[in-house]
Amino acid sequence: MTTIKAEEVRIPRRAREAVANHEEVVVVNRERQAFVIVHPDDRGQSTVSRRGRPLRDALALLAHAAPPDPAFAEDMEAVLEAVGTAPADPWARS
Repeated sequence: MTTIKAEEVRIPRRAREAVANHEEVVVVNRERQAFVIVHPDDRGQSTVSRRGRPLRDALALLAHAAPPDPAFAEDMEAVLEAVGTAPADPWARS
């Protein structure tokens, strides 16, 4: 999120009053919506859809996921031994 100082933006009084009353203020540019000003307390209740899942849903999915294989660490050690040492710079041209 980018933050700017209030003196860098001129917001009309009616827009400030609307935001203070928890109303969304739509700013248009050439008859198209440019952005929306909302009260900071209302940001979680926006009607704008967000991509992805809410954190609580993602955590609930992980809580019900299958536990890791107990032998996974041993399998990874065996793979590392079979491959050998990793290069100092893995992104260097070979």
